[in-house]
Amino acid sequence: MTAVAALSLSAGLLAAPAQAAAPSVVIGGVQASPARHAGSCPATVDFSATVAVKGASRVTYRWVRGDGTKGAVRTAKAGPKVKLRERRTFTRGTRGWQAVQVLSPRKLMSKRAYFSVTCEGSSDVNTYRPPADAPAPRASAEVTGDAYSGPCAAPGRSLGFRGTIRVSRVPAAVSYRWVDSDGGPLGKEDLWFSAKDSPRRAVSASRTFLASQSGTRWIEILSPSGKVLATSDRAPYSVTCTTPPAQPTASVTGLKVDPAVFQGACAAPRTFTFTADIAASKPTTVTYEWLRSDGTKVPGEWEFKDAKDLTKTVSLAWQVADPSKTAGGSASIRLTSPGRSEAGPAKFTITCLSLSLSEEKVVSPLPQPYTGPCPVTVRTSVKATVTGGGPTPVEYYWRYPGTGIQRTDISGTTTLTRDWPEGSNASPTTNLLVRFPGGPWIESRRIGWSITCKAAEPDTMTVSKPVITTWKRDGGECTIKNPYQVTAESSITAPKGMSFPFDVTYQWRWADGGYWHKENVKITGPGTRRVAHSWGTFRSQTGKVFVNVLTPTALKSETTEYAVTCDGKPPVPSTGGTVVSVTDAKITPSSHTGTCPVDLKAVATITVSAPTTEPVEYAWVFDNGTSSPTDQVDFPAGGPLTRTVVWDQWRAVKTSGPVTGYLRTRTPNMAVSVPVTYSVTCT
Repeated sequence: MTAVAALSLSAGLLAAPAQAAAPSVVIGGVQASPARHAGSCPATVDFSATVAVKGASRVTYRWVRGDGTKGAVRTAKAGPKVKLRERRTFTRGTRGWQAVQVLSPRKLMSKRAYFSVTCEGSSDVNTYRPPADAPAPRASAEVTGDAYSGPCAAPGRSLGFRGTIRVSRVPAAVSYRWVDSDGGPLGKEDLWFSAKDSPRRAVSASRTFLASQSGTRWIEILSPSGKVLATSDRAPYSVTCTTPPAQPTASVTGLKVDPAVFQGACAAPRTFTFTADIAASKPTTVTYEWLRSDGTKVPGEWEFKDAKDLTKTVSLAWQVADPSKTAGGSASIRLTSPGRSEAGPAKFTITCLSLSLSEEKVVSPLPQPYTGPCPVTVRTSVKATVTGGGPTPVEYYWRYPGTGIQRTDISGTTTLTRDWPEGSNASPTTNLLVRFPGGPWIESRRIGWSITCKAAEPDTMTVSKPVITTWKRDGGECTIKNPYQVTAESSITAPKGMSFPFDVTYQWRWADGGYWHKENVKITGPGTRRVAHSWGTFRSQTGKVFVNVLTPTALKSETTEYAVTCDGKPPVPSTGGTVVSVTDAKITPSSHTGTCPVDLKAVATITVSAPTTEPVEYAWVFDNGTSSPTDQVDFPAGGPLTRTVVWDQWRAVKTSGPVTGYLRTRTPNMAVSVPVTYSVTCT
């Protein structure tokens, strides 16, 4: 097994992209394989994650673990899809999690990959289970170090450390860790000596250096609880980094084209943008040329002046004047000095499609005009046809009064529908607008309907089943800043026999225990009032929502199911508990008059129905447009179902009151505290 000590990289190794605010880092696909193991031990678990880095040539990271230990600091070449891996072997049952912590070019922590190992009996003759009262075998270790003098250019110079671990008898299980005088303890490792194994086992570790450094490294033998039982000799090491070669070098990577696939109307010119990342080893002038598949060559040049800024993203815009006359193209980029480096080709394809609308109509209620009981739901439909290709993304929205832009894939002909709740006499019209993403809008013919409410007056107040609309404001992936929007609408109807005016207090609730703030609507006379609630989600989810009327009489609407799929990933059912309440919210001091800055603290209590399979995410939201960072709290099995969360990394530097806020949970479901108010007056 290999462990690499933590190392602080000297300035100048990783340079930020030229003319960019900051490098970007995205971590995804964190997983343990297998996530659950039940069987013979020792057992091996592989941990992996994918990191996308833009604006830097290297990424420095380490694995962190649920038991508080940290893995070795490692460095990898940056790119749009870098796979990070770590393998651990367990000799006895355990459970926990691992996550990736990126240290540079910017700090970022990934989601956690949870795992469990359950060791069962086995018929293997090498399997050994000592009696409960048998003493643990004694273990000792010896270590040798290394030394180096010479260049330490990126990706750095690695030194090896070799050790020998001896046990007093076999079979035996030994836990150990490497310790560095510079980086401290590394991650715990496990060894298994079967009855047929030698009582001596060679182990090794390494560390990568980018600057001169000296120190010592040794091995500690650990008990199952982590107590140090024995310590090896200390192996000295020494690295002397000499001056790198004077000649600069350059390379080009990350060639891509946007869009790589175009499907849509070909009536107007289309521009395809190629980008590539150039990196130099030291300040120099880099010359290059783009090579297009149509024979065009486009030269370019960039001067790197600052040793702290040695990366640059260059681009080429290729405008296709008549997309209907070409099926696509490609381009490569070649550095001509210093040295020669080439990337590509990157290709784009063009598929010309046509989009048409037909059969605009009212589906229900029929016949039209309608006369009958209200409220009633009117459904309209339009057929959209795409010719010239397979499943194609299409954006659309309805007028009356207007919905958000939605997206769907159409292959051939698809019927698009929209439900309109009507609670009173109405004669509106609507029409559908569709387009290929980025193209012009195409309008359908107008669809009109007529509703005349003639039902007998109800004796009591009623609340209708919610109507759900899901839409997305912008294209691209689902994120906190670019969420899917979900809107629920319902109608509250009051009969003539009631005493007007009066206030109705109601609350939007979900079948999973989630809820929103209590709200009020004033009813001034007989008829229907429409109420609505919108929320955003940045991950796929399903749910059931309803309206709960609290006063002047207790009513509950029917439940409406909805589903949101982000980035083509279906929702993953949650098997754990959900948030059922957020209580005891308060902000201290609630009122401050005096010198500033002043430290503030927000506190609330979160209660779940059962242990959760994922952390509860939450944040404070304020009516002045600010919010706290999103944080997490765990409710593991065997632990309490009520936890108090505190946000005290908060300071007011100027007069800011009164301000009202509340704590809102995001996952596994939505719930809110009652609003609380604070004020700050700086003298």
